[in-house]
Amino acid sequence: MSMKILSHSTKSLIRESIETILLISLIISVFHISLQNFQVEGSSMDPNIKEGNCVVAEKVTYWKKPELFSNYLHDNYIFDQPNRGEVVIFKFPNDPTRFFVKRIIAIEGDSVEIKYGNVYVNNIKIDEPYLTHLNSESEYLSPAIIGENQYYVLGDNRTGSNDSRNWGTISDEHIIGKYFFKYGSNICNSFLTSSKGLR
Repeated sequence: MSMKILSHSTKSLIRESIETILLISLIISVFHISLQNFQVEGSSMDPNIKEGNCVVAEKVTYWKKPELFSNYLHDNYIFDQPNRGEVVIFKFPNDPTRFFVKRIIAIEGDSVEIKYGNVYVNNIKIDEPYLTHLNSESEYLSPAIIGENQYYVLGDNRTGSNDSRNWGTISDEHIIGKYFFKYGSNICNSFLTSSKGLR
């Protein structure tokens, strides 16, 4: 009798262990699919995102719709598309091995212009409460129309950012995900994910 009880207990323990391992594996897989870890290497988003901060990109929001559902979804995204004011992580257009974090200023069809360091979208000066650094009053950008599936992005630290003013717009194909949150640099590299350099 005692041997049968032991055998049953052992089987239950093995089954529970397997279920736990499968659950942990599923959680880790979902984490890798939906989130990506980065460590900031520059000051282009200072002071909102500082050099050394660890940043998590959330990739689900900007998931593209499958071709199979092209007749049922009216835009290119399942949930939402990148919008003005959102901070995004993307691959540098001129070198896909490099990653950048910037704020979307203008989207497809918008007119963007910079006068005396102030940014105008569709001829309206935009409110930028996230800026703490003074813009260069001598900075100008002639009016430009943002093309299809393109985004105009700028760093919050305008005097210390390499962005669309230097290399133009980014395509939606370059965008990895939406800024989700930042956390301590001491856990940037964990058993769940390793960080990539972010400018």
